[in-house]
Amino acid sequence: MAYINVSDWEKCTECGQCLMKCPVMQMGKIAAKKAIRQLIRGENADRVFDECTYCFNCNQYCPVDGLRPHELILQRTLERRRTVSPFFSYLSNGMNTPNLFQDIYENLTGQENEILNKWSVIPKPSKEILWVGCIGKMSCFDIENSNVLKTLPKFGPRDLCCGELAYRLGSWDMYKRTIERTLERFKELKIERMVCYCGSCYNYFSNILPKVYGKKLPFKLTSMYQWMWEKIVQGDLKLKKPLHFKAAVHESCYVSELEKEFPEVLRNLYRASGVDIVELDHRGDNNLSCGAVSILRDINPMKSIVKEQRRKYGEVGNAGIDHIAVNCPGCLITMSFTSRFFRKKLKYMPDELLFAYGDDITIPLIKRLKFFIKAFTVKSPELVFRSISS
Repeated sequence: MAYINVSDWEKCTECGQCLMKCPVMQMGKIAAKKAIRQLIRGENADRVFDECTYCFNCNQYCPVDGLRPHELILQRTLERRRTVSPFFSYLSNGMNTPNLFQDIYENLTGQENEILNKWSVIPKPSKEILWVGCIGKMSCFDIENSNVLKTLPKFGPRDLCCGELAYRLGSWDMYKRTIERTLERFKELKIERMVCYCGSCYNYFSNILPKVYGKKLPFKLTSMYQWMWEKIVQGDLKLKKPLHFKAAVHESCYVSELEKEFPEVLRNLYRASGVDIVELDHRGDNNLSCGAVSILRDINPMKSIVKEQRRKYGEVGNAGIDHIAVNCPGCLITMSFTSRFFRKKLKYMPDELLFAYGDDITIPLIKRLKFFIKAFTVKSPELVFRSISS
């Protein structure tokens, strides 16, 4: 099994719509038809390999039901790469191997690690639980002591993962190993619905898992944003500390994959919390990504990530906005290293929303980026050596 096998590419009409409508490449019809033909045949589609940001948008443009151009491009990219970079392997949690997140968790406080120990135990049978993913576990103290989330038992073992980074930066085998370990543990849960703290986890469990991997969880799923909006509509959640800022809405690359309700809920929540939101020209299934996964095509971030972020910052600048509302932790981390150079301030909305509805955020996620820097600083010499050796 591989990414490409999820679709029957004999059904492709080679119309080129997936590449013509791409907000980054915007290929002409002749070039697009040629490129998709090359991708299907396993030939070099140089412009795709040089420009794709792996954002999922193309899956929505394809007029043939069941075809996923994103996975086709991902497959061909990984074939060109041949082996998985030690840097990418280090980023992937969930395979019971040394990785970035395990190194970060070791540097958390004793109190925080006690919380993670608690979250590693299968909770008692309940209607709902809160699943906390890899990055969310860094904010375990605030989540554990949250007033907003107090009715939800928390679950998030250190060594389990939704598989996003293995899927996008690693290989099909890495994703399979990751998700199978997680699914095996999920069998022990006695719940009706899982609430995902992280939107990426929600996408991978509700979308990639059934549509690509072919398995479905035995319980319902929702995101924390949708859960909060339900509580607000029902009158169970009241605004305590209104947010007073104006921000451009930055959507994660997976937004086009989710139900149409998801981006609407985000905006409803932002407005309800007091945020004056500004829409960018590119949004929804025409969204520009943060560029994080473009590192697949070039490990030099200046030629990949920063190049793509210039487009986003340029669009925000054209809108005359200084703040950017970010709901994805990966986007926050990636953009945090460049936002100051473009004179923009990032607002991490999970922290902002929980604060607005009554929580104390003792250490915002953006203040914890030092853990990423420290882990990479310590590990980089070894990773460079392994990269050269391989």
